[in-house]
Amino acid sequence: MNAAHDRRPMGLATRAVAFTVGLVLLVTLVATASVWFGAERERTRHQQTLAQNSARVWVESMRQVLTGESSAGMTSIDPTIDQVLGTRDDLRFIRVMDAQGRVLGEGAKSDADTAFATRLAEQALERRRTLIRPTGHDGALAVAMPIMHEGRMLGVTVIAWARETYRFSVLLALTPFFLFLGALLLVTIPVAIIVVHRSIAPLDTLTQFAKKIAASGQAAPIDLKTGDEFETLANAFNHMLSKLDASMRHIQQVAFVDPITQLPNQDRFQRDVDSFILQAKAPEDAGAVLVFEFQRLPKLLQTLDPEAARELVRLVAERFLNAVRTVDRLVRMRPQGEGMIAARIGAQDFAVFAANIASPADAARYAQHLNAALNQPFEWRSHKLSLAAHCGVALAPRDGRDADAVIRHARMALGAAHTAPARLKVFTQSLDREASARLMLEKEMRGAIERNEFRAYFQPKINLATGRIEACEALARWVRPDRTIVSPGRFIPVAEESGLIGPLSDAIMREACWKAAAWARAGTPAKVAVNVSALQFRSEKFAEHVLGIVRHAGLCPSQLELEITESVVMEDPDRAQRLIEPLRAAGVRLAIDDFGCGHSSLAALSKLPFDVIKIDQQFVRALERGDAQATAIVEMILALARALDLEVVAEGVERRVEAEFMAERGCHWIQGFLYGAAVSAPEFSEMLCRQAGEDVLADDAAA
Repeated sequence: MNAAHDRRPMGLATRAVAFTVGLVLLVTLVATASVWFGAERERTRHQQTLAQNSARVWVESMRQVLTGESSAGMTSIDPTIDQVLGTRDDLRFIRVMDAQGRVLGEGAKSDADTAFATRLAEQALERRRTLIRPTGHDGALAVAMPIMHEGRMLGVTVIAWARETYRFSVLLALTPFFLFLGALLLVTIPVAIIVVHRSIAPLDTLTQFAKKIAASGQAAPIDLKTGDEFETLANAFNHMLSKLDASMRHIQQVAFVDPITQLPNQDRFQRDVDSFILQAKAPEDAGAVLVFEFQRLPKLLQTLDPEAARELVRLVAERFLNAVRTVDRLVRMRPQGEGMIAARIGAQDFAVFAANIASPADAARYAQHLNAALNQPFEWRSHKLSLAAHCGVALAPRDGRDADAVIRHARMALGAAHTAPARLKVFTQSLDREASARLMLEKEMRGAIERNEFRAYFQPKINLATGRIEACEALARWVRPDRTIVSPGRFIPVAEESGLIGPLSDAIMREACWKAAAWARAGTPAKVAVNVSALQFRSEKFAEHVLGIVRHAGLCPSQLELEITESVVMEDPDRAQRLIEPLRAAGVRLAIDDFGCGHSSLAALSKLPFDVIKIDQQFVRALERGDAQATAIVEMILALARALDLEVVAEGVERRVEAEFMAERGCHWIQGFLYGAAVSAPEFSEMLCRQAGEDVLADDAAA
């Protein structure tokens, strides 16, 4: 079966030649058969003619006898018949009958001939015409011919002749035809084969070309100069192949090349690393995958128009590629470009694969040199820029049996590099365990949000003018069913990375509004401040959502204060102003959180409708150390707040000296462990009630 399956099919030229030969042979066969049957028919006609002519001679002699024109009498018929039959072998029988059917004379060489002659004579008498019939044996032919005289039938004569008498050689007659036909075939068939083969041989060439294209997707162009349709078809094939090749190159370009930088993209990078891992056999066949992230690149791109952004990305890619080539030549000391792949695998992510790096120490040294080169400031359009490059490193195939695993581990190391002193990290199994733990924590958090395990805890805010608790900040706490509390330091980063910070912040805001409304109804009002996550602030319906929560809780909008971090606001000040304007118009207070930690523009800040500035706790804690720079920053913030008529909140106050420093310089609110940590809603409500009771006692004492 396999042999039959692998058998090469008959080519078109061969089939055409075979068809031509078969057609010639068929025509020859039909012509031969026609000639044969024609010759046979001619032989029969010739035999009948001879028999009729001979019968006429005998009939004429019998007519003379019957009419008396001959001197021989009726008594001489039988002897004459016997004499003729005895002397001639070609005659089988002779019979003479009168018009009444009486036998006048007869002779036969067998009884069968006698019976046949009698029947045939009777039929001729009855029909009054000549009848010619084969006798049925030995091919003899019998003729029954009426004897007529002056329109009157005198009788009938029946004579039968043997076949040999009329022998006609068909083969002999056809011999010249066969000789001519054979000579014609000997000349015609080879000529036909040559002509047909030459005529359609280019079609076989086109067929083989098509098979090569189907098998490998490419083939050398066809060179046919036939001057006919085959040349036109070959030129069409060549044009089609050229367009197909150009299309394939374009597809390769789109599929595996970054359109802006012309570097390999992530798919191409992954394929090349996979290919290396599959070919690696010895322990020394190892390589390093380095993933770089330029943290400041996205913010720079946001400030540029599309064309300028593409120009900057191309410049960064050029610097990256030059740095990789230089470090690769100095560190690996390999021929330039050998075993090295540089690619762009994300908006601000680039990657390098360097072969022949087997140890983590060599990979770290290679990454350090690259990081140092990439973190050098550079000039672009009269601006001095720094990209803040971080690097994660993984080894192949040590850290993964395929490219996907190795790149994933390199990215995992990149995440840890953000907090590493050298801005780089080599992947270790502990990072994998940490990542698994974070995934498990994320899964638990999703269930906790569904089960409403996240609660709002409230840290008191002290009004320095009155010394009373008049506000608080709502902070998220994860209270498990067994009453254990998970530290925010554990779940907040995971919530921000996984996108859970949005629903978590909504839950805390909703509970804080409900609790503040309940305190107001109980006669112990307190303003509540709620942190706004970056994910919440990205929604165009942010203001509508917040006001809906306030209305549903029955809280006066002026009792709610939203704390928005400086970095979130300054991403797009115009958009921030558009989002918070409806909140400000409704009476919601707005605070800018972590002021001084970002890169805010004072001009932009002066236009934003904020009510409160929060001094970050890192500046407050630096006061204890006598940090002159921190003191100057705090005093500058307080002066700015007075100029803009804004209230100031100092957070993280843990010592009396810090509270006194803030009070002396006109700070309005303070919060921190000096006045209490965050507590549950019932505990904070009790604090408010206790403060209200003390106020009543004080008023009574004064009265």
